Amino acid sequence: MKKKSPPYAIIGAVVLGLVAIMAFVHWKSVQDQAAAQKLADMQKQMQDQIDALNAKPAVTVTPTNPNMRNVLYATQPVEAGQKISSAFYEKKLTPNDILPDAYAGDTDIVGFYAIRNIEKGDALTPRNIGKSLPYLTQRISLGMRAISLPIFNAEANNTGGFAVDGDRVDLLFTRWDPTDANVLVSTMLVMQNLNVLYVPGPKIESDQVQGVVPAPPPGDSISITFEVTPEQAQALTYMTHIKNGQFSMILRARRDKSEIKIKPFATADYQGDYHNVQTKVVDRSMLRVQELAQQIEAQEKAQGQGTTNETPNPTPPTP
Repeated sequence: MKKKSPPYAIIGAVVLGLVAIMAFVHWKSVQDQAAAQKLADMQKQMQDQIDALNAKPAVTVTPTNPNMRNVLYATQPVEAGQKISSAFYEKKLTPNDILPDAYAGDTDIVGFYAIRNIEKGDALTPRNIGKSLPYLTQRISLGMRAISLPIFNAEANNTGGFAVDGDRVDLLFTRWDPTDANVLVSTMLVMQNLNVLYVPGPKIESDQVQGVVPAPPPGDSISITFEVTPEQAQALTYMTHIKNGQFSMILRARRDKSEIKIKPFATADYQGDYHNVQTKVVDRSMLRVQELAQQIEAQEKAQGQGTTNETPNPTPPTP
């Protein structure tokens, strides 16, 4: 009887199968570990985010009452005459039906002044702050005085009616023959660059200009208040008592602080070759005006001021 040989093929197949199974098990184990690590990393990242959110302070949402609004209240006492700044007030929610005229926004009161003493905690309203000071004494510069003069009111005075508080003017004084009011003697420039403190009359406002309609009828005088030195007040008071004379005023640019010297215009100037004489006077004055304008522009450009109204006093050309 012939002896059978061992089944090597079967044994090899079994061994290969076992090796394949072991390789698959190892690969599966590596994949499971990678997936587990990835899941652990994701869980840690989510937990870190949750911890970070929990560490932030809680945000409290307060519903806004539609019947409330912010109102400006004084944070400290403010004396009458002081200019209002952001350090003087704070915003507080206030019912709409309380203090309906109180100011609510910063831009509403830019450049305003306290027109009376304000206590800490007072609301800012038109009754205690305003764009200008109603008390004339608050607007007079230290060392200066206020004087009211009767200014000739030719229709709307010599400025056309457009002089308002804060403008600068020159004063003219015209004299006539004491025996005949129709005969003028002279007109002289008596004072220059005076600050107008108050002009009476209802306001004129348009998209071009702002001014004042004088209250008295044409031909009568209108009383205008100026800021002057004590010495100027003396001279002006004396001149108001000259019976054969009257004041007029002419408006000037706020940027122009210069002063000029010109001789009075007298009756004698009408005699002789009037046309040629006046042509020469006008030519000289126009040349002076042009030179002065160039000086002011050069100073503003050097100081980077642009078109400011606070130009330093230029040295006027020699007339």
